[in-house]
Amino acid sequence: MNPNARARTRARRYILAATLSVAFFYHPTVGVAAPEKLPSLGDAAGEDLSPAAEKRLGDEIMRDARDAHEILDDPESTEYLNHLGADLIEHAPPSPQSFHFFLVLDPDINSFALPGGFIGVNSGLIIATLSESELASVMSHEMGHVIQRHIAREITREKQTSIVALAGMVLGMVAMAKSNSPDAGEAAVAMGEGYMIQDKLNFSRSVEREADRVGFQILQDSGFDVAGMATFFKRLEKAGALYDTGAPAWLRDHPMTTERIADIQNRIRQTHYHQRPDSLEFNMIRARLRVLEDQSVEGLRDTALGFEDQLRTGNYASEAAVRYGLVVTRLLQKDYAKAQKELAALRALAPQSDPVIEDVAIELLLGEHRPEDAVKVAVAARSRFPLSRTLVWNYAASLEEAVRANDAIVFLRDQITQYHHEPRLYELIAKSYLSKGDAMHEHQALAEEYDLNDDVPAAIEQLNLARSAGGGDFYEESEIDARLKELEAQWLEMKKDKKADAHL
Repeated sequence: MNPNARARTRARRYILAATLSVAFFYHPTVGVAAPEKLPSLGDAAGEDLSPAAEKRLGDEIMRDARDAHEILDDPESTEYLNHLGADLIEHAPPSPQSFHFFLVLDPDINSFALPGGFIGVNSGLIIATLSESELASVMSHEMGHVIQRHIAREITREKQTSIVALAGMVLGMVAMAKSNSPDAGEAAVAMGEGYMIQDKLNFSRSVEREADRVGFQILQDSGFDVAGMATFFKRLEKAGALYDTGAPAWLRDHPMTTERIADIQNRIRQTHYHQRPDSLEFNMIRARLRVLEDQSVEGLRDTALGFEDQLRTGNYASEAAVRYGLVVTRLLQKDYAKAQKELAALRALAPQSDPVIEDVAIELLLGEHRPEDAVKVAVAARSRFPLSRTLVWNYAASLEEAVRANDAIVFLRDQITQYHHEPRLYELIAKSYLSKGDAMHEHQALAEEYDLNDDVPAAIEQLNLARSAGGGDFYEESEIDARLKELEAQWLEMKKDKKADAHL
Protein backbone atom coordinates (compact mmCIF):
# COMPACT_ATOMS: atom_id res chain seq x y z
CA MET A 1 0.00 0.00 0.00
CA ASN A 2 1.42 3.43 -0.96
CA PRO A 3 1.83 6.16 1.72
CA ASN A 4 -1.15 8.19 0.49
CA ALA A 5 -3.49 5.20 0.54
CA ARG A 6 -2.20 4.09 3.95
CA ALA A 7 -2.73 7.56 5.43
CA ARG A 8 -6.21 7.83 3.92
CA THR A 9 -7.18 4.41 5.33
CA ARG A 10 -5.87 5.40 8.75
CA ALA A 11 -7.78 8.68 8.65
CA ARG A 12 -11.03 6.98 7.64
CA ARG A 13 -10.62 4.50 10.50
CA TYR A 14 -10.28 7.27 13.09
CA ILE A 15 -13.11 9.29 11.57
CA LEU A 16 -15.38 6.23 11.74
CA ALA A 17 -14.36 5.50 15.35
CA ALA A 18 -14.96 9.10 16.40
CA THR A 19 -18.28 9.28 14.58
CA LEU A 20 -19.49 6.03 16.12
CA SER A 21 -18.50 7.11 19.63
CA VAL A 22 -20.63 10.21 19.24
CA ALA A 23 -23.45 8.46 17.40
CA PHE A 24 -23.81 5.92 20.20
CA PHE A 25 -25.37 8.63 22.33
CA TYR A 26 -26.54 11.25 19.85
CA HIS A 27 -27.33 9.42 16.60
CA PRO A 28 -26.37 12.49 14.50
CA THR A 29 -26.98 12.64 10.79
CA VAL A 30 -23.56 12.59 9.14
CA GLY A 31 -23.66 14.57 5.92
CA VAL A 32 -21.96 12.99 2.88
CA ALA A 33 -20.81 15.92 0.81
CA ALA A 34 -17.86 17.17 -1.19
CA PRO A 35 -14.47 16.30 0.33
CA GLU A 36 -13.89 19.95 1.33
CA LYS A 37 -16.96 19.92 3.63
CA LEU A 38 -16.89 18.53 7.15
CA PRO A 39 -19.39 15.95 8.45
CA SER A 40 -22.47 17.61 9.91
CA LEU A 41 -22.78 16.60 13.55
CA GLY A 42 -25.25 19.31 14.51
CA ASP A 43 -24.77 22.24 16.84
CA ALA A 44 -22.90 21.19 19.97
CA ALA A 45 -23.98 24.23 21.93
CA GLY A 46 -27.02 23.84 24.14
CA GLU A 47 -27.35 20.10 23.51
CA ASP A 48 -26.38 18.83 26.95
CA LEU A 49 -27.93 15.53 27.93
CA SER A 50 -30.85 16.46 30.19
CA PRO A 51 -31.37 14.58 33.48
CA ALA A 52 -34.58 13.10 32.06
CA ALA A 53 -32.83 11.85 28.91
CA GLU A 54 -29.96 10.54 31.02
CA LYS A 55 -32.44 8.61 33.20
CA ARG A 56 -34.10 7.10 30.13
CA LEU A 57 -30.70 6.01 28.84
CA GLY A 58 -29.87 4.45 32.21
CA ASP A 59 -33.21 2.64 32.29
CA GLU A 60 -32.49 1.17 28.86
CA ILE A 61 -29.05 -0.03 29.90
CA MET A 62 -30.43 -1.58 33.09
CA ARG A 63 -33.24 -3.31 31.20
CA ASP A 64 -30.71 -4.83 28.79
CA ALA A 65 -28.50 -5.86 31.72
CA ARG A 66 -31.43 -7.57 33.44
CA ASP A 67 -32.43 -9.34 30.23
CA ALA A 68 -28.84 -10.57 29.84
CA HIS A 69 -28.83 -11.75 33.50
CA GLU A 70 -25.81 -9.58 34.24
CA ILE A 71 -27.27 -8.26 37.51
CA LEU A 72 -26.93 -10.49 40.57
CA ASP A 73 -30.39 -11.40 41.86
CA ASP A 74 -29.39 -12.10 45.46
CA PRO A 75 -31.72 -10.37 47.95
CA GLU A 76 -29.35 -10.63 50.94
CA SER A 77 -26.37 -9.04 49.19
CA THR A 78 -28.47 -6.44 47.38
CA GLU A 79 -30.25 -5.41 50.58
CA TYR A 80 -26.93 -4.95 52.38
CA LEU A 81 -25.50 -2.89 49.50
CA ASN A 82 -28.53 -0.61 49.45
CA HIS A 83 -28.50 -0.19 53.24
CA LEU A 84 -24.88 0.93 53.01
CA GLY A 85 -25.79 3.15 50.07
CA ALA A 86 -28.66 4.71 52.05
CA ASP A 87 -26.20 5.68 54.82
CA LEU A 88 -24.07 7.48 52.23
CA ILE A 89 -27.02 9.13 50.45
CA GLU A 90 -28.18 10.62 53.75
CA HIS A 91 -24.96 12.63 53.94
CA ALA A 92 -24.47 13.36 50.23
CA PRO A 93 -24.95 16.69 48.43
CA PRO A 94 -28.08 17.09 46.28
CA SER A 95 -28.01 14.82 43.25
CA PRO A 96 -29.66 15.32 39.84
CA GLN A 97 -30.57 11.62 39.91
CA SER A 98 -31.86 9.18 42.51
CA PHE A 99 -29.35 6.51 43.40
CA HIS A 100 -29.88 2.81 42.66
CA PHE A 101 -27.21 0.32 43.74
CA PHE A 102 -26.92 -3.13 42.22
CA LEU A 103 -24.51 -6.06 42.24
CA VAL A 104 -22.71 -7.88 39.43
CA LEU A 105 -21.41 -11.38 40.06
CA ASP A 106 -17.92 -10.89 38.64
CA PRO A 107 -14.53 -11.56 40.27
CA ASP A 108 -13.02 -8.45 38.64
CA ILE A 109 -12.31 -5.67 41.14
CA ASN A 110 -14.58 -3.05 39.64
CA SER A 111 -17.45 -0.63 40.21
CA PHE A 112 -19.07 1.84 37.85
CA ALA A 113 -21.66 4.57 37.53
CA LEU A 114 -24.22 4.42 34.73
CA PRO A 115 -26.45 7.18 33.38
CA GLY A 116 -29.48 7.84 35.56
CA GLY A 117 -27.85 7.28 38.97
CA PHE A 118 -27.36 3.52 38.67
CA ILE A 119 -24.22 2.34 40.46
CA GLY A 120 -22.94 -1.20 39.95
CA VAL A 121 -20.51 -2.98 42.26
CA ASN A 122 -18.75 -6.22 41.31
CA SER A 123 -18.69 -9.04 43.84
CA GLY A 124 -14.92 -9.17 43.34
CA LEU A 125 -14.55 -5.62 44.62
CA ILE A 126 -16.53 -6.30 47.80
CA ILE A 127 -14.45 -9.40 48.49
CA ALA A 128 -11.23 -7.43 47.89
CA THR A 129 -12.09 -4.69 50.38
CA LEU A 130 -10.59 -5.23 53.83
CA SER A 131 -12.96 -2.93 55.71
CA GLU A 132 -16.45 -1.51 55.34
CA SER A 133 -14.93 1.96 55.09
CA GLU A 134 -12.98 0.86 52.00
CA LEU A 135 -16.17 -0.35 50.34
CA ALA A 136 -17.99 2.85 51.33
CA SER A 137 -15.15 4.90 49.85
CA VAL A 138 -15.54 3.27 46.44
CA MET A 139 -19.32 3.69 46.49
CA SER A 140 -19.05 7.35 47.54
CA HIS A 141 -16.54 7.93 44.73
CA GLU A 142 -19.04 6.56 42.19
CA MET A 143 -21.74 8.73 43.78
CA GLY A 144 -19.44 11.69 43.13
CA HIS A 145 -19.55 10.89 39.40
CA VAL A 146 -23.37 10.96 39.48
CA ILE A 147 -23.63 14.12 41.59
CA GLN A 148 -21.22 15.99 39.31
CA ARG A 149 -23.02 14.71 36.18
CA HIS A 150 -19.78 13.38 34.74
CA ILE A 151 -21.48 11.01 32.30
CA ALA A 152 -23.69 13.72 30.79
CA ARG A 153 -20.72 16.08 30.67
CA GLU A 154 -18.58 13.44 28.98
CA ILE A 155 -21.20 12.79 26.32
CA THR A 156 -21.51 16.50 25.53
CA ARG A 157 -17.75 17.07 25.70
CA GLU A 158 -17.01 14.09 23.47
CA LYS A 159 -19.36 15.42 20.83
CA GLN A 160 -17.63 18.81 20.86
CA THR A 161 -14.17 17.22 20.90
CA SER A 162 -15.06 14.95 18.01
CA ILE A 163 -16.08 17.91 15.87
CA VAL A 164 -12.65 19.53 16.32
CA ALA A 165 -10.81 16.24 15.85
CA LEU A 166 -12.87 15.28 12.82
CA ALA A 167 -12.08 18.67 11.31
CA GLY A 168 -8.37 17.97 11.59
CA MET A 169 -8.70 14.48 10.19
CA VAL A 170 -10.88 15.43 7.23
CA LEU A 171 -8.68 18.42 6.42
CA GLY A 172 -5.76 16.01 6.51
CA MET A 173 -7.47 13.81 3.94
CA VAL A 174 -8.17 16.88 1.78
CA ALA A 175 -4.49 17.91 1.99
CA MET A 176 -3.38 14.43 0.95
CA ALA A 177 -5.79 14.45 -1.96
CA LYS A 178 -4.43 17.79 -3.22
CA SER A 179 -0.73 17.18 -2.55
CA ASN A 180 1.77 14.81 -4.03
CA SER A 181 3.37 14.49 -0.58
CA PRO A 182 1.35 12.92 2.23
CA ASP A 183 3.43 14.51 5.01
CA ALA A 184 1.21 17.56 5.61
CA GLY A 185 -1.96 15.47 5.51
CA GLU A 186 -0.60 12.82 7.85
CA ALA A 187 0.44 15.54 10.30
CA ALA A 188 -3.09 16.95 10.34
CA VAL A 189 -4.61 13.48 10.83
CA ALA A 190 -2.18 12.72 13.65
CA MET A 191 -2.92 16.07 15.27
CA GLY A 192 -6.66 15.35 15.24
CA GLU A 193 -6.09 11.89 16.69
CA GLY A 194 -3.75 13.26 19.34
CA TYR A 195 -6.23 15.96 20.30
CA MET A 196 -8.94 13.38 20.98
CA ILE A 197 -6.67 11.16 23.06
CA GLN A 198 -5.19 14.02 25.11
CA ASP A 199 -8.56 15.66 25.67
CA LYS A 200 -10.09 12.41 26.88
CA LEU A 201 -7.11 11.80 29.19
CA ASN A 202 -7.34 15.32 30.64
CA PHE A 203 -11.08 14.99 31.21
CA SER A 204 -10.60 11.58 32.83
CA ARG A 205 -8.03 12.92 35.29
CA SER A 206 -10.19 15.91 36.06
CA VAL A 207 -13.40 13.97 36.75
CA GLU A 208 -11.60 11.36 38.86
CA ARG A 209 -10.15 14.05 41.12
CA GLU A 210 -13.57 15.67 41.33
CA ALA A 211 -15.25 12.36 42.23
CA ASP A 212 -12.54 11.73 44.85
CA ARG A 213 -13.26 15.06 46.56
CA VAL A 214 -17.03 14.67 46.55
CA GLY A 215 -16.72 11.05 47.67
CA PHE A 216 -14.29 11.95 50.44
CA GLN A 217 -16.74 14.48 51.88
CA ILE A 218 -19.61 11.97 51.74
CA LEU A 219 -17.42 9.37 53.45
CA GLN A 220 -16.40 11.78 56.21
CA ASP A 221 -19.91 13.11 56.84
CA SER A 222 -21.25 9.52 56.98
CA GLY A 223 -18.89 8.68 59.85
CA PHE A 224 -16.69 6.19 58.00
CA ASP A 225 -12.92 6.02 58.33
CA VAL A 226 -11.70 8.32 55.54
CA ALA A 227 -8.32 6.55 55.56
CA GLY A 228 -10.15 3.65 53.90
CA MET A 229 -10.20 5.58 50.63
CA ALA A 230 -6.42 6.03 50.56
CA THR A 231 -5.58 2.48 51.69
CA PHE A 232 -7.80 0.87 49.07
CA PHE A 233 -6.60 3.12 46.25
CA LYS A 234 -2.94 2.54 47.23
CA ARG A 235 -3.48 -1.22 47.28
CA LEU A 236 -4.98 -1.10 43.80
CA GLU A 237 -2.15 1.13 42.58
CA LYS A 238 0.38 -1.39 43.88
CA ALA A 239 -1.49 -4.22 42.15
CA GLY A 240 -1.38 -2.25 38.90
CA ALA A 241 2.37 -1.68 39.23
CA LEU A 242 3.06 -5.33 39.95
CA TYR A 243 0.91 -6.65 37.09
CA ASP A 244 1.26 -4.48 34.02
CA THR A 245 -1.24 -6.49 31.98
CA GLY A 246 -3.48 -7.58 34.82
CA ALA A 247 -4.27 -4.41 36.74
CA PRO A 248 -7.64 -4.41 38.52
CA ALA A 249 -10.50 -3.36 36.26
CA TRP A 250 -11.35 -0.49 38.61
CA LEU A 251 -7.85 0.88 38.17
CA ARG A 252 -8.13 0.70 34.38
CA ASP A 253 -11.50 2.47 34.38
CA HIS A 254 -10.44 5.01 37.04
CA PRO A 255 -6.82 5.90 36.19
CA MET A 256 -4.85 6.36 39.38
CA THR A 257 -2.15 8.99 39.77
CA THR A 258 0.21 9.85 42.60
CA GLU A 259 -1.40 13.32 42.64
CA ARG A 260 -4.82 11.80 43.36
CA ILE A 261 -3.52 9.72 46.24
CA ALA A 262 -1.49 12.65 47.59
CA ASP A 263 -4.60 14.86 47.46
CA ILE A 264 -6.61 12.28 49.42
CA GLN A 265 -3.82 11.81 51.99
CA ASN A 266 -3.58 15.56 52.45
CA ARG A 267 -7.30 15.72 53.15
CA ILE A 268 -7.00 12.87 55.64
CA ARG A 269 -4.32 14.77 57.56
CA GLN A 270 -6.75 17.66 57.97
CA THR A 271 -9.44 15.48 59.58
CA HIS A 272 -9.76 13.95 63.03
CA TYR A 273 -9.08 10.22 63.14
CA HIS A 274 -12.27 8.23 63.35
CA GLN A 275 -12.29 4.45 63.43
CA ARG A 276 -15.53 2.73 62.52
CA PRO A 277 -15.82 -1.00 63.28
CA ASP A 278 -17.03 -3.22 60.47
CA SER A 279 -20.59 -4.49 60.73
CA LEU A 280 -21.27 -8.21 60.95
CA GLU A 281 -23.32 -7.90 57.76
CA PHE A 282 -20.30 -6.58 55.84
CA ASN A 283 -18.19 -9.61 56.74
CA MET A 284 -21.03 -12.08 56.17
CA ILE A 285 -21.90 -10.65 52.75
CA ARG A 286 -18.22 -10.84 51.73
CA ALA A 287 -18.27 -14.53 52.72
CA ARG A 288 -21.57 -15.06 50.89
CA LEU A 289 -20.29 -13.52 47.67
CA ARG A 290 -17.15 -15.61 47.88
CA VAL A 291 -19.41 -18.68 47.82
CA LEU A 292 -21.68 -17.40 45.04
CA GLU A 293 -18.81 -16.55 42.69
CA ASP A 294 -18.16 -20.24 41.95
CA GLN A 295 -21.09 -22.59 42.56
CA SER A 296 -19.63 -25.51 40.64
CA VAL A 297 -19.03 -28.76 42.52
CA GLU A 298 -15.28 -28.10 42.59
CA GLY A 299 -15.77 -24.43 43.44
CA LEU A 300 -18.00 -25.16 46.45
CA ARG A 301 -15.60 -27.85 47.65
CA ASP A 302 -12.61 -25.50 47.44
CA THR A 303 -14.53 -22.69 49.13
CA ALA A 304 -15.53 -24.96 52.00
CA LEU A 305 -11.92 -26.08 52.42
CA GLY A 306 -10.84 -22.44 52.46
CA PHE A 307 -13.32 -21.55 55.20
CA GLU A 308 -12.31 -24.60 57.25
CA ASP A 309 -8.66 -23.65 56.91
CA GLN A 310 -9.48 -20.17 58.21
CA LEU A 311 -11.18 -21.67 61.26
CA ARG A 312 -8.26 -24.00 61.87
CA THR A 313 -5.61 -21.28 61.66
CA GLY A 314 -7.66 -18.44 63.15
CA ASN A 315 -6.90 -16.34 60.07
CA TYR A 316 -10.14 -14.38 59.82
CA ALA A 317 -11.62 -10.99 60.59
CA SER A 318 -14.86 -12.52 61.89
CA GLU A 319 -15.40 -16.14 62.92
CA ALA A 320 -19.17 -15.62 62.64
CA ALA A 321 -18.74 -14.59 58.99
CA VAL A 322 -16.67 -17.69 58.24
CA ARG A 323 -19.30 -19.89 59.89
CA TYR A 324 -21.98 -18.13 57.87
CA GLY A 325 -19.99 -18.75 54.69
CA LEU A 326 -19.88 -22.44 55.54
CA VAL A 327 -23.66 -22.54 56.12
CA VAL A 328 -24.25 -21.03 52.66
CA THR A 329 -21.73 -23.42 51.09
CA ARG A 330 -23.23 -26.52 52.71
CA LEU A 331 -26.73 -25.36 51.79
CA LEU A 332 -25.74 -25.12 48.11
CA GLN A 333 -24.07 -28.53 48.39
CA LYS A 334 -27.37 -29.83 49.83
CA ASP A 335 -25.44 -31.13 52.84
CA TYR A 336 -28.14 -30.03 55.26
CA ALA A 337 -26.77 -31.85 58.33
CA LYS A 338 -23.44 -30.00 58.15
CA ALA A 339 -25.27 -26.76 57.36
CA GLN A 340 -27.39 -27.12 60.52
CA LYS A 341 -24.24 -27.81 62.56
CA GLU A 342 -22.57 -24.66 61.28
CA LEU A 343 -25.76 -22.66 61.80
CA ALA A 344 -25.83 -23.71 65.48
CA ALA A 345 -22.20 -22.60 65.86
CA LEU A 346 -23.05 -19.31 64.11
CA ARG A 347 -25.99 -18.63 66.41
CA ALA A 348 -23.74 -19.21 69.44
CA LEU A 349 -21.33 -16.57 68.11
CA ALA A 350 -24.10 -14.09 67.25
CA PRO A 351 -26.71 -14.51 69.99
CA GLN A 352 -28.45 -11.24 69.01
CA SER A 353 -29.09 -12.78 65.60
CA ASP A 354 -29.33 -10.83 62.36
CA PRO A 355 -31.74 -10.82 59.40
CA VAL A 356 -29.01 -12.31 57.19
CA ILE A 357 -28.68 -15.25 59.61
CA GLU A 358 -32.44 -15.72 59.80
CA ASP A 359 -32.65 -15.66 56.00
CA VAL A 360 -30.24 -18.55 55.62
CA ALA A 361 -32.00 -20.43 58.44
CA ILE A 362 -35.30 -20.19 56.54
CA GLU A 363 -33.64 -21.26 53.29
CA LEU A 364 -32.14 -24.25 55.08
CA LEU A 365 -35.54 -25.34 56.40
CA LEU A 366 -37.03 -24.99 52.92
CA GLY A 367 -34.17 -27.08 51.55
CA GLU A 368 -35.03 -29.77 54.09
CA HIS A 369 -38.68 -29.60 52.95
CA ARG A 370 -39.90 -28.24 56.29
CA PRO A 371 -42.04 -25.32 55.06
CA GLU A 372 -44.20 -25.04 58.19
CA ASP A 373 -41.07 -24.73 60.35
CA ALA A 374 -39.76 -22.18 57.87
CA VAL A 375 -42.98 -20.17 58.25
CA LYS A 376 -42.56 -20.14 62.05
CA VAL A 377 -38.96 -18.94 61.84
CA ALA A 378 -39.93 -16.31 59.27
CA VAL A 379 -42.79 -14.99 61.42
CA ALA A 380 -40.50 -14.71 64.46
CA ALA A 381 -37.73 -13.09 62.40
CA ARG A 382 -40.07 -10.54 60.85
CA SER A 383 -41.27 -9.52 64.29
CA ARG A 384 -37.64 -8.74 65.23
CA PHE A 385 -36.63 -7.25 61.88
CA PRO A 386 -39.79 -5.72 60.38
CA LEU A 387 -37.83 -3.57 57.89
CA SER A 388 -35.89 -6.43 56.29
CA ARG A 389 -37.03 -6.83 52.71
CA THR A 390 -35.23 -10.17 52.27
CA LEU A 391 -37.33 -11.71 55.04
CA VAL A 392 -40.42 -10.68 53.07
CA TRP A 393 -39.32 -12.82 50.13
CA ASN A 394 -38.48 -15.80 52.32
CA TYR A 395 -41.73 -15.54 54.28
CA ALA A 396 -43.73 -15.49 51.03
CA ALA A 397 -41.69 -18.42 49.69
CA SER A 398 -42.36 -20.35 52.91
CA LEU A 399 -46.11 -19.78 52.64
CA GLU A 400 -46.02 -20.90 49.02
CA GLU A 401 -44.06 -24.06 49.90
CA ALA A 402 -46.53 -24.78 52.71
CA VAL A 403 -49.34 -24.65 50.10
CA ARG A 404 -50.83 -21.60 51.77
CA ALA A 405 -51.42 -19.56 48.63
CA ASN A 406 -54.32 -17.60 50.14
CA ASP A 407 -52.17 -16.54 53.11
CA ALA A 408 -49.37 -15.61 50.71
CA ILE A 409 -51.73 -13.48 48.59
CA VAL A 410 -53.12 -11.64 51.62
CA PHE A 411 -49.59 -10.97 52.90
CA LEU A 412 -48.25 -9.86 49.52
CA ARG A 413 -51.22 -7.59 48.83
CA ASP A 414 -50.44 -5.79 52.07
CA GLN A 415 -46.78 -5.51 51.08
CA ILE A 416 -47.71 -4.15 47.64
CA THR A 417 -49.81 -1.46 49.31
CA GLN A 418 -46.71 -0.29 51.19
CA TYR A 419 -43.98 -1.06 48.64
CA HIS A 420 -45.73 -0.86 45.28
CA HIS A 421 -42.44 0.01 43.53
CA GLU A 422 -40.85 -3.43 44.15
CA PRO A 423 -41.22 -5.72 41.10
CA ARG A 424 -40.33 -8.85 43.08
CA LEU A 425 -43.57 -8.55 45.08
CA TYR A 426 -45.62 -8.81 41.88
CA GLU A 427 -43.52 -11.76 40.73
CA LEU A 428 -44.23 -13.60 44.00
CA ILE A 429 -47.94 -12.84 44.07
CA ALA A 430 -48.21 -13.94 40.43
CA LYS A 431 -46.82 -17.34 41.47
CA SER A 432 -49.43 -17.59 44.22
CA TYR A 433 -52.22 -16.76 41.78
CA LEU A 434 -50.82 -19.35 39.38
CA SER A 435 -50.93 -22.04 42.06
CA LYS A 436 -54.61 -21.18 42.59
CA GLY A 437 -55.33 -21.30 38.86
CA ASP A 438 -56.29 -17.60 38.82
CA ALA A 439 -54.94 -16.66 35.38
CA MET A 440 -56.45 -13.18 35.25
CA HIS A 441 -54.80 -11.93 38.45
CA GLU A 442 -51.60 -13.78 37.60
CA HIS A 443 -51.19 -11.89 34.29
CA GLN A 444 -52.30 -8.65 35.92
CA ALA A 445 -49.53 -8.99 38.53
CA LEU A 446 -46.94 -9.90 35.89
CA ALA A 447 -47.92 -6.77 33.95
CA GLU A 448 -47.00 -4.62 36.96
CA GLU A 449 -43.71 -6.49 37.40
CA TYR A 450 -42.75 -5.87 33.75
CA ASP A 451 -43.76 -2.23 33.95
CA LEU A 452 -41.55 -1.70 37.01
CA ASN A 453 -38.71 -3.36 35.11
CA ASP A 454 -39.23 -0.83 32.28
CA ASP A 455 -40.54 -3.42 29.81
CA VAL A 456 -43.79 -1.70 28.87
CA PRO A 457 -44.54 -3.79 25.73
CA ALA A 458 -44.38 -6.99 27.81
CA ALA A 459 -46.63 -5.37 30.43
CA ILE A 460 -49.18 -4.51 27.73
CA GLU A 461 -49.07 -8.09 26.47
CA GLN A 462 -49.72 -9.43 29.99
CA LEU A 463 -52.72 -7.14 30.44
CA ASN A 464 -54.16 -8.34 27.15
CA LEU A 465 -53.75 -11.91 28.41
CA ALA A 466 -55.45 -10.93 31.68
CA ARG A 467 -58.34 -9.40 29.72
CA SER A 468 -58.80 -12.51 27.60
CA ALA A 469 -58.49 -14.88 30.59
CA GLY A 470 -61.78 -13.68 32.05
CA GLY A 471 -63.00 -14.71 35.46
CA GLY A 472 -63.22 -11.21 36.88
CA ASP A 473 -66.20 -9.05 37.70
CA PHE A 474 -67.14 -5.81 35.96
CA TYR A 475 -64.98 -3.64 38.22
CA GLU A 476 -61.88 -5.85 37.87
CA GLU A 477 -62.18 -5.95 34.08
CA SER A 478 -62.70 -2.17 33.99
CA GLU A 479 -59.56 -1.76 36.09
CA ILE A 480 -57.60 -3.88 33.58
CA ASP A 481 -58.96 -1.85 30.65
CA ALA A 482 -58.03 1.45 32.33
CA ARG A 483 -54.53 0.23 33.17
CA LEU A 484 -54.09 -1.05 29.60
CA LYS A 485 -54.95 2.38 28.16
CA GLU A 486 -52.56 3.98 30.62
CA LEU A 487 -49.66 1.71 29.61
CA GLU A 488 -50.37 2.12 25.90
CA ALA A 489 -50.23 5.91 26.32
CA GLN A 490 -47.03 5.51 28.35
CA TRP A 491 -45.44 3.40 25.60
CA LEU A 492 -46.42 5.95 22.95
CA GLU A 493 -44.80 8.72 25.01
CA MET A 494 -41.65 6.62 25.51
CA LYS A 495 -41.34 6.11 21.75
CA LYS A 496 -41.66 9.88 21.24
CA ASP A 497 -38.93 10.48 23.85
CA LYS A 498 -36.63 7.97 22.12
CA LYS A 499 -37.16 9.69 18.80
CA ALA A 500 -36.40 13.06 20.40
CA ASP A 501 -33.26 11.69 22.08
CA ALA A 502 -32.09 10.32 18.74
CA HIS A 503 -32.02 13.84 17.31
CA LEU A 504 -29.95 15.34 20.12
